[in-house]
Amino acid sequence: ITDLTLREKIKPMVTDEKIKNLYDGIVKKSPAEEEVKARHILVATEKDAKDIIEQLNKGGDFNKLAADKSTDTASAKQGGDLGYFTKKTMVPAFAEAAFALKNGDYTKTPVKTEFGYHVIKVDDKRKAEPVKLEKVKSQLESKLSDEMANEYVEGIRKKAKIERFGLDGKPMVEPKPEVPPAEAPKKEEKK
Repeated sequence: ITDLTLREKIKPMVTDEKIKNLYDGIVKKSPAEEEVKARHILVATEKDAKDIIEQLNKGGDFNKLAADKSTDTASAKQGGDLGYFTKKTMVPAFAEAAFALKNGDYTKTPVKTEFGYHVIKVDDKRKAEPVKLEKVKSQLESKLSDEMANEYVEGIRKKAKIERFGLDGKPMVEPKPEVPPAEAPKKEEKK
């Protein structure tokens, strides 16, 4: 069977319904992860972080403090906004602190990571939505096609009578597997 023939045979078997069933099965096996939407203010020293926490305790505006004080210039422009993230996408100390907070709360002590000292505020928590079917449809279609092609070829192999011929055109004799000689029965020892 050529690849082209196989593809033409399999293509009509890969239906939208089968792709959806494969997708649904994968989604069911993958529990939704919790995500946190957080902001942070990153500074170089613990003292700087404690000063920021003190200002927040006195009613300071987190977004303004992030814009003015954070050394993470990319997020500082958005008030320290990091967007939504899962636990495994952040360094452990940061993730532990962020996921321990309730919505609207900020860390009361600085969080140290290899990047410096963070003051973290949680804006929201949610369960992560599964990837939309449309985004992974072509990957699932390929996976399903491969599986169905393998099944199809295996089915043909099981039904086929395979004969092998030598270069001279004569049928080849398949070598028989070597069977170890049976052990000779042991003589009973007399007591």
